[in-house]
Amino acid sequence: MTKTVTKPDVCKEEAILSAAVHVFARAGFRGTDVQEIADRAGVGKGTVYRYFGDKQELFWGTAFWVLDKLDQHLTNAISASDSPLGKLRATCRAYGAFFETNPEYLEIFVLDRAEFRGDAPPARRERHEKMIAEFGKIVEAGIAAGEIRPVDARNVVLSLGSTLYGSVVCAAMTAAGDRSLTEMAEHAADIFLTGICAESSKGSEQ
Repeated sequence: MTKTVTKPDVCKEEAILSAAVHVFARAGFRGTDVQEIADRAGVGKGTVYRYFGDKQELFWGTAFWVLDKLDQHLTNAISASDSPLGKLRATCRAYGAFFETNPEYLEIFVLDRAEFRGDAPPARRERHEKMIAEFGKIVEAGIAAGEIRPVDARNVVLSLGSTLYGSVVCAAMTAAGDRSLTEMAEHAADIFLTGICAESSKGSEQ
């Protein structure tokens, strides 16, 4: 006798995660009521808990959902350029544009750090390391091509990521002048990738 396996309803799960983004972004993790997420998704509260065991698991499911969207957005940007430096610049612009278009997604990233302070599930850390490795290969290709000076690729990726995140978050919080999040990300990338020293002053001693 063949056992029937019930597959998850992808549409229902998507509705829950989409609703969760809105509610978590507005109310924060502690202020979020799962019932509100269920109501917004058009499902029962019990259905939410069938997909996600508790509120924390739901939050991480939401964070991974946002990460998947960001990964795809950055992958598309990378494929549009041929040179390593071009890929890095395109990625930086895409990063800013992603959060400019989806400000609630940025709130999820901020909550991740503010609420859990790095105490993420192993899968989150694995995703982070995978992303570092992927962008590290771009940096290494840039070094091999002579576009980037010999540096530690991992440190470059970590530093660039921190620069982008800080620039975008600060821009979102302060509404920096007339600059959009995309422009701020581009500006941060330009300073990071080309520096602020004139060619004539490079190597000079203080």
